[in-house]
Amino acid sequence: MAVIIEVLGWGGKSQRHYRAEGPSITIGRGYQNDVVLGDSHISANHLRLDTVEGGWQLNDLQSLNGVEVIKNPFADSTASTMVLADGAEIKIGRTKLRIIADSHPVEAAKELHRLEKDVGQLNRFSIWLPLFLLMLVIDIGTLYTNSFVEWQWKNSLSSILVTQLFLLVLALFWAGVGRFLREEGNFLGHYNLILLATLVYSLSGWFVGVIGYNLSAGFLIETVLPLFTLLLVALLLSANFALATTMIARQRWITSVGFVVLILVVTITSQMQQWGEFSPYPEYFSALELPALQIGGGESVDTFIENLDDLFADADRLAESQ
Repeated sequence: MAVIIEVLGWGGKSQRHYRAEGPSITIGRGYQNDVVLGDSHISANHLRLDTVEGGWQLNDLQSLNGVEVIKNPFADSTASTMVLADGAEIKIGRTKLRIIADSHPVEAAKELHRLEKDVGQLNRFSIWLPLFLLMLVIDIGTLYTNSFVEWQWKNSLSSILVTQLFLLVLALFWAGVGRFLREEGNFLGHYNLILLATLVYSLSGWFVGVIGYNLSAGFLIETVLPLFTLLLVALLLSANFALATTMIARQRWITSVGFVVLILVVTITSQMQQWGEFSPYPEYFSALELPALQIGGGESVDTFIENLDDLFADADRLAESQ
């Protein structure tokens, strides 16, 4: 029966493994061993595993730092010698090892997420470049149309650089998570996903602003856009989790939606103290868009002033009825 020696990393994740056969298996730093480990705290000839009934007998070869048994399932605690059962975990030096038989069952294969199947497409520079250039165009256009003073390149450049730096740091964070958990960063894939989500957010914000401007519907900005933004955040988080972790679909969605719900609860809680308070400022849609974006016709100042009498009359009747 062959024995598999797994080197464990953080969280018990297998980093690499060795396969050895024979009645006795030696482990150490010396090159004559069946399993050679580079940990400087491991002796040249550290331990020997002898195949016995029910597992492997552990023999410490007078090593300097000894052997620590962390986990030994189904082991006979009454035995006079230490016998490691299938799945036992030990620590020698600073290295954790798992001892398993070659017949040890493994988990069923997990289906790849669609994003993982297309990760090669996401990691292409030819996708990043048009997304990045389109993002720059939208940023410049937004800053220009929203400027209330003389537009200057240097002011816009600093704002664009801060935005792109934030997106870059976010992509680096997810790439680091992927490198740590799955040993693959997929930096460009994460960056492209974040750029795409930011583009969708910018375009949706502009579209909702134009519709709200023409309908004088402030609730579109105050309610619809924030809810859409939260949905977009949940979708982006789920996609990032798919590329950076080994979560199944249900775990990704529960985590993403849970994070969004937490943001929603915190936001509502912070605004509850303002509910019901009198405000001396009238509620109206104050944002202005370019004249070319006005769908319906407006009214002149003279017409607006003439209609004020009817407005005050309606207000007086409403006050009398109450």
